[in-house]
Amino acid sequence: MTHRTRALRGTGTIAAALIAALAFTGCAGGGSATDGANGADGEGGTTQLTVLHAPINYEVVYLAEEQGFFDEVGLDVTITPGGTAQDNLGQLAGGSADLSIISWDTAVTATAEGLPIKVISNNAIISNEIDTSGVVVRDDSGITTMADLEGKTIAFNSIGSGGNVPVLQALKDAGVDPDTVEQVALPYASMQAALENSQVDAIFPSDSFYSQTIAVEEFEVISNPSREYRGGLGITLWAATEQWLAENEETAEKFNEAMQKAIDFYNDPANEDAIYQVRADVTGRSIEEVKSPLIEFELETDAAVSQSTTDALVEFGLAENAKTVDEILWEGAPRK
Repeated sequence: MTHRTRALRGTGTIAAALIAALAFTGCAGGGSATDGANGADGEGGTTQLTVLHAPINYEVVYLAEEQGFFDEVGLDVTITPGGTAQDNLGQLAGGSADLSIISWDTAVTATAEGLPIKVISNNAIISNEIDTSGVVVRDDSGITTMADLEGKTIAFNSIGSGGNVPVLQALKDAGVDPDTVEQVALPYASMQAALENSQVDAIFPSDSFYSQTIAVEEFEVISNPSREYRGGLGITLWAATEQWLAENEETAEKFNEAMQKAIDFYNDPANEDAIYQVRADVTGRSIEEVKSPLIEFELETDAAVSQSTTDALVEFGLAENAKTVDEILWEGAPRK
């Protein structure tokens, strides 16, 4: 059985479990993390909301809280750290959060399997100019190009969600059958040590983990496939269940309004110190340790690159019966 087939079957199993979870919460009258309030007013006339973020691209949601942008639109938001896109999707379906960060790949594969979720807005995007992820190897490994990875092992943050597809595209374009490369799952925080100890031949870190990794003198970047194949795509996006959105459309609009204010704040160079302070607070590291080129954030979804990414997922067998971009996006989601 190929790696591709294992990933596809795993995704289907996950989707089936999540659909069952959504059916259960729907029958129970829940589906919301706000004590079943489904957007009801809390103390002071504000609307309670629980959101789940990823281990990366979390800065803007914390800025929205710290700078009072949620308060300005009447939201009382509880921010909860999450995990991989698939893990976060499971919590969303199970009712542990009202809104959750997922990836476009996860949105495509999940909706293709019938999971009733919608993307309500973009979060961080893949830059067309600055690399924030890449394929990294040891400089003494003898691996200098993607073609050299044939028969080797590469670590991704997760397997089966589709986030590794740009690497598969790069392998294919280098003349390597992607099925000859062993894919393993490792948390971003564990990748550097695994590569240092030669437990894997290559890793694919992202965001601040990428900056930290490439600073190691013994490491070398051999490819940046995300920028090459996905420039402008949302790295992370905010999603909700269709049931929650049907009952809380105004709340979703308010959330997007607050996030746009936070993105505007983030994009002001004068506020750079506040951004790094958020990173330091979330990671428990010093300001100096978390300083790296800042990720781009944008609320609008780029439909063209989102569709080309969807097409690639279909090509690599990760999303049979994939829906269109418009079918995956909530009707109120900002678009380019």
